[in-house]
Amino acid sequence: MSNGRTANLINFLFLALLPIYIGVHTYLLPPTISGSGIADAGFVSIITLTFLGCAFVVLLTLIVNPHIASSKLTAIATAYVVLIYFLREADLHRLLTVEHVTRGKFYTMASVPMWQKIIAGLIFLILAVFILYLLARYTRTIWQEILDLEPWAVALALWLVVLAISQLCDKSGLNHTHIGRVIEECCECWAAIFIFLATIQIIPTLKKRKPLYYGVTAYDVMRNRQSKFPQPPPMA
Repeated sequence: MSNGRTANLINFLFLALLPIYIGVHTYLLPPTISGSGIADAGFVSIITLTFLGCAFVVLLTLIVNPHIASSKLTAIATAYVVLIYFLREADLHRLLTVEHVTRGKFYTMASVPMWQKIIAGLIFLILAVFILYLLARYTRTIWQEILDLEPWAVALALWLVVLAISQLCDKSGLNHTHIGRVIEECCECWAAIFIFLATIQIIPTLKKRKPLYYGVTAYDVMRNRQSKFPQPPPMA
């Protein structure tokens, strides 16, 4: 079995495990453990933050590793987005402010110091710029890679699906039920897992894109995206 098929098998195995774990967490765990597990500082949240932290560390290696042919700006932008994602899941704002900084209410509250509004505004302005940059540059590429079943793109698509499910649960009446909160927290946890899988699965692809000669990469050869490749110079 090829590495790509193995990686996709892992992706879909984790997806299959999600409803199984939701059922176990909801119906088989003792109520006290089930309830504490999805609390803000419960073990589900800790697992979520662990995987997001690991994904951030992997992205840092893409920035500093010269043997991986990654765009440094892309790696920095993605690392920044994942860092904000991590801080959002960690509810860091509760240690610093009375209201979440992503809400418009935060910027209109008289009780919030102006310096907090300015810093928060700058942080999210940079976040918006980086997200727009990533979407403008890579949306078409990611879509094509999903169609080609590239593992990292598949993991990214699964991240979007489970994250959307978690947000639907959060904004619906399910949020007021135990099973609804379990689905929300578990989907957020699985979203973090898929982000981590995407970051580690893209590394082999980037290594294949390291130039071999005249700008031609092993990835180009493997995917046969060009009809002709220049021959390398003869050995002296």
